[in-house]
Amino acid sequence: MKTLCILHIVFLVASQSSGQVTESINLSKPSQLTPTNTISFALPASKVTQLHQTKGEKLALQVRVMVVNGDTIETERVRTRGNASSYLRRKSLNIKLKENASFYSRRDTFSLKKFYAISMNMDRNYIRNKISCDILKYLNINIPSNCYANLLINNKTEGIFMIFDPPEQFATDQCDASLVLRRGHNGTVENFQHEEISRTEASMLKQKFQSVYKEILHKYNGEELYRHLERVIDLDGYFTWLAFNHLFKNGDYADEIYLMWNKNKNRFEIIPWDFDDILSSKPHEGLEKRNAILRDKLIFSSEDALDVKIANDDFLYTKYLQCYRLFLEKLTSSALSGILNEIFQEVYPYYLHSDVIAQSQYDQSGLTDIANLKTDMRNIEQAINAQIVTHRAQIVSLLQGY
Repeated sequence: MKTLCILHIVFLVASQSSGQVTESINLSKPSQLTPTNTISFALPASKVTQLHQTKGEKLALQVRVMVVNGDTIETERVRTRGNASSYLRRKSLNIKLKENASFYSRRDTFSLKKFYAISMNMDRNYIRNKISCDILKYLNINIPSNCYANLLINNKTEGIFMIFDPPEQFATDQCDASLVLRRGHNGTVENFQHEEISRTEASMLKQKFQSVYKEILHKYNGEELYRHLERVIDLDGYFTWLAFNHLFKNGDYADEIYLMWNKNKNRFEIIPWDFDDILSSKPHEGLEKRNAILRDKLIFSSEDALDVKIANDDFLYTKYLQCYRLFLEKLTSSALSGILNEIFQEVYPYYLHSDVIAQSQYDQSGLTDIANLKTDMRNIEQAINAQIVTHRAQIVSLLQGY
């Protein structure tokens, strides 16, 4: 009977949607056909070879100046960063300049002195991180400034990169956060930094976050649990991110999140990070382990204890489902196609340069082209639209049962 009820609701939701004007992704040529951002610097030939061939090691590169969108700026440091990319030819970089450099996207202009140049080796067609960032930003989640860029060494392209304001810097400089930490597995803190507060206060805030895992999840249930968690974490933001991870099937996200202390609201707010693994067939821990813990709950991964508690506590799960429903109501088919359209328009000019896109041969998914990009984006749009209809119906049914 419950299955028939859900199917009936799916039919109703689909029928209601079909009565609306549904926009579809527009894959026509954009008016701007020149790559928006270019970064260029010089290295001795031996260092370029070392950069390409080194595996699993962090390198410091001696770069005197860097040219960013035509501006020549002295550098302070250039280092490789990341674990997975350190084994591949196209390395991600941690760059610090002595002056701000200007970057441009379709909706934003921003300046950074320190930034990540992320090679996106694991990001097929270079769109998954961008899609995730833009959708979460549309949903009012804190997302650092980012854009595409063509990175050149000795006037030879290294391919398409994503320029990204480091989460810690974004938190302190753009959000006026007094402390920011990165959550590790099992509620651990991988690293944290603070500004304009004492070490004692920073230690207290770190302990406040860890109290979620050491005390609150074990001591409270129901509405009391919700109240205690809300005093530590912005649950609406956390629930929205968790719903996104479920809708987009993010295969690895438990430790891909920063939390910054909002001193005005007296609680932590999230800064999501790294979306290479969206649209996965299974979570990081595997379906068998996930299903044994979460069963039919609308949460994709069981790796984090807070997420498991959200799934298993009826009051908390109801609050989560309500937030998930609001997320799906805002992410309409029209909104999704609009976001995908803008991303296509932004990345397309880089695909027009054969030398730039040829660098994709060194990535995990191999050589790509405009045809692959278009097919990928159409498939993503269709898959997510189908998921939106299905999950909206499921949530309506589930909320009636609570």
